[in-house]
Amino acid sequence: MKKFIQELQRRNVIKAGLAYLVMAWLLAQVMNIIIPAFHLPPSFLKISIIVLAICFPFWLIFSWIYEITPEGLKKTISVPLEHSIVAKTGNRLNYIIITGLVLVIGLLIRDGFFIPAQVVENAEVATVATDNKSIAVLAFTDMSPEKDQGYFSDGISEEILNLLTNVPQLKVISRTSSFSYKGKEVKIKEIGEELQVNHILEGSIRKSGNTFRITVQLIDAKTGIHVWSETYDRNMEDILKIQDEIAAKVIQQLEISLLGPALVSPTVDIAAYNLYLQANQLYAQISSESTTNAIKLIKESIAIDSSYAPAWGLLNDLYFSAAFRFGTLPIEETIKQGKVVAKKEILLNSKSAWGYLDLAKWEFATWDFKAADDLLNKAIRVEPNNPGIFYFRAYFAYQSGKLDSAIELMLKSIELDPLVKEYFFDLGFYYWMNGEVDKTEEALNHFLLFFPNSSGANWIMSRIQLSLDHPEKAMNYIEREPDPFWKLYGKCMVIYAMDDKQEADSLLGRFIADYSEDMAEPNIADIYAFREEKDEAFKWLEQAFENKDSSLLEILNYPSMQNLWGDPRWNKLINKLGLPDNHGFHLD
Repeated sequence: MKKFIQELQRRNVIKAGLAYLVMAWLLAQVMNIIIPAFHLPPSFLKISIIVLAICFPFWLIFSWIYEITPEGLKKTISVPLEHSIVAKTGNRLNYIIITGLVLVIGLLIRDGFFIPAQVVENAEVATVATDNKSIAVLAFTDMSPEKDQGYFSDGISEEILNLLTNVPQLKVISRTSSFSYKGKEVKIKEIGEELQVNHILEGSIRKSGNTFRITVQLIDAKTGIHVWSETYDRNMEDILKIQDEIAAKVIQQLEISLLGPALVSPTVDIAAYNLYLQANQLYAQISSESTTNAIKLIKESIAIDSSYAPAWGLLNDLYFSAAFRFGTLPIEETIKQGKVVAKKEILLNSKSAWGYLDLAKWEFATWDFKAADDLLNKAIRVEPNNPGIFYFRAYFAYQSGKLDSAIELMLKSIELDPLVKEYFFDLGFYYWMNGEVDKTEEALNHFLLFFPNSSGANWIMSRIQLSLDHPEKAMNYIEREPDPFWKLYGKCMVIYAMDDKQEADSLLGRFIADYSEDMAEPNIADIYAFREEKDEAFKWLEQAFENKDSSLLEILNYPSMQNLWGDPRWNKLINKLGLPDNHGFHLD
């Protein structure tokens, strides 16, 4: 065997094989570009790859039998050793292999397999050039007689959307934007213009007993012409196969070549899947009651089938919302459970960005900034054009004091998902903390057009008026604030700015009595900083630090904190937070 391997090396068979593999890979990449450009069938690429694979062993045999000589090809056994030029041939093959590998690495870098750390940090990741390969999947219509399958029709269309997002050459608008047209009479051309896509996928579902009829249409958004339509009559057990068939047909119609494996939905027990869809619909209602009920349903789903990664992802989102948004679950215990759930999600599907993102949220909540940052980098490498990834990247950036980066990332989220009006709240919030008043008002006014009764937005607008020395206008905004916490919080500062110190002290005392035990220490510190009462401000900041209050990092960005700069206690506090070295918080 040793002599055989030495003879393979002498005859350059191994080098010839490597050169063949490298050049075959490059050829496949070139064909992947040429095939869509010349509208060749996608099967052409698959056939070519099969032919290249079949030819590979013949190439190795050819390399063994024949040798290149100055006189041309000759059988190796006919060439005397003293006349052989296999060494020169080997050097030429080395050049071919090295040149090919350089081109391979260049293509990999171009396609986003390797993202420089600085690019990830600043999120300067360009969207994939999609030419006219762009699509929005609208929420399917429930055509069932009882109109009780809305959760199911939403779920099917969302699963098809998720499958299509796995195609690198295809730009897919997110669920939030594409589902915003549900129940509205909007023309296809208008949707295409608003979402900047060339194709729309719409459909309907009608259930009768255990049978579903699913009708799907792929439409050219510019002309309104149906490119393709199909009707499926299947049993409940075949519902996941239908999703795969629809996604595959869309890819075929858009003339996109798949280099990777075919798009296949993960297998899941149908009863568990049904519960998952119901829980997902409840989660979208955004209330403490619906969240509690959704947790119950998703746990029932996981008890039936624990192998479905999206179910674990939904449970993770529900835990986070229950603990940090509604306070219906204890934070410390939920963080422990959430980490377990997120790790299970990653284990089941390591190719999805959401598992890494979910675990990052829990790590950040416990101030393990390095672990959270590593996980976020993994998430953005897996799905560099996912607007949700940019959204949470912005959240973590501002929590690290990097407001310019947070704004840039938030603008990227809006670019990728233009109809998510909630994004404008966060954008306005970041502009406010960054001292950009005009841009804050513009973003929040846009948000308030759609959500006039939303908590927090009027509070920020009130703070803007205070910064402009307009306390009367600030009072007008704070009176519109629907949430009692934010309303009292804002009034503490507005009344103080109106020079009614006695009333302001009374309001502050009430705020402390009502909320100091509900993780509001940083907010109390903010009020004292606004009043330029530094000792009290630092006292409450220290309490927040000792309790690892999750909102401390946020409030350290507030404009009122600038009143504490220059005090030696400020640097001391920032330095003991354990932040990454590249954090953006002010240091004297």
